[in-house]
Amino acid sequence: MIIILMIVNNIHEFEGCSESMLGSKTMGFQFEKNQVVSLRQHVYQEIRNAIIKGQLEPGTRLREVEISNQMGVSRGPVREAIRSLEQEGLVITHPNRETVVGEMFEDEIWQIVVPCRRNFELYAFVRALETFTDEEYSHLEKIVAQMQEASELDDIDAITELDVMFHNYIVERTVSPGMYRVWTSIAGKIHAHILILGYKKDSLQAAVEEHRELLSLMRKGNRQELEQHLHNHIV
Repeated sequence: MIIILMIVNNIHEFEGCSESMLGSKTMGFQFEKNQVVSLRQHVYQEIRNAIIKGQLEPGTRLREVEISNQMGVSRGPVREAIRSLEQEGLVITHPNRETVVGEMFEDEIWQIVVPCRRNFELYAFVRALETFTDEEYSHLEKIVAQMQEASELDDIDAITELDVMFHNYIVERTVSPGMYRVWTSIAGKIHAHILILGYKKDSLQAAVEEHRELLSLMRKGNRQELEQHLHNHIV
């Protein structure tokens, strides 16, 4: 028993030492335990949101044990979440197996992510003009109505979530499964970019009006005006 305790103590000492030698940031942010959704989705969404909102800064080390303890889950869902986030480019796993929050470079956002998003959505919105049903338009109207409620509460996080949901709904229903996987691979960066822009807006109501206008142009089937509006909207 004494030997076992000595081994455990040495392991803890080694972990503390190895973290100091790696020089990575530690997590000051605290995750909450899941109360509602599936473990896998909850863990993925919580880590993703913390990264997108800047609660976990670039370079912060993500430790499976620490996150699983905070959330009250096993390491399996945490490992799966980190793997998915790595595919999105939001986290990076180094050769020594250390996983850290990735950094978003402004020039990459403006020269790669924004043009890529614009091309995706120009295609998707035009396809929607040809294929969307009244039920799908009604779903978009509900999202805009929720955006209005969030604007009145000055809830920028909710506005951003609904903004992403609006565009993702259209893309998901108009592109092929293979292309949708490409879209989801940059979705995290798009979400973060929208959130940053939201903080710079004079009024959240402007975001609501932009989406209301988008929906109106889609309903009218006016392709030329819709494309022009998207060019102005996606920045």
